[in-house]
Amino acid sequence: MRRPSQRTWIILGLSAAAVIAAGAFAISQAPVPKPATVASSDAPTTPASPHSGTPGGGSGSTDAKGSTAAPTTPPVASKRFTTEVLPAAPATAPALPPTTPLPYPVSAPLPKSASAVGKLAAGYPADVLPQAPGSTIATSSIASQSGHLQVTMTAASSQQIVDIVAFYRTALAKYGMYDTAAPALSGSTSTVFKRDGNSVTLTVTAAKSGTTYALYGAFTAAG
Repeated sequence: MRRPSQRTWIILGLSAAAVIAAGAFAISQAPVPKPATVASSDAPTTPASPHSGTPGGGSGSTDAKGSTAAPTTPPVASKRFTTEVLPAAPATAPALPPTTPLPYPVSAPLPKSASAVGKLAAGYPADVLPQAPGSTIATSSIASQSGHLQVTMTAASSQQIVDIVAFYRTALAKYGMYDTAAPALSGSTSTVFKRDGNSVTLTVTAAKSGTTYALYGAFTAAG
């Protein structure tokens, strides 16, 4: 077999060099693929040490599966608000109307002493000790001396004992004179009305056609 000449080897070498150069150029011109982005969920998780600190001063805790729980950082202090309803400031109490004092039974000047039969005596204080409804006056009298006045009246009425007592209870209450029971003879009811140095004694006795009653008043003039 005939060996290739030196010229032939040179040509073959140049051809191989040209092929290699062309391949290298083609590779250099090819686009370089971008590396794939790894999802954050696929990244390995390194468990935190139970003794390692976390920002903010809190420490993380690890559950049974090895995942790290949220740090137990205390919440930031904020303003405190209350739902308690404070009582409203008390309104100024309205001024009470002035009280009118009860009138006094008798006042100066006192009438002169007098007496009468079958009617009221002159100067008799009929507004303080009026006759009960349905009454027939038997006697009446007044006696005044040094600011004191004594009044008497006897009468008969068709009303019952309780009616006579109720009538004078109402009449004398206007002067601040209120009643208490007093001793009386059998068949009679006696009541005393008092205020300061004033008193009225009422004695009512049952009769065939109603009642008879007697009034005795002792008053001290005001002023």
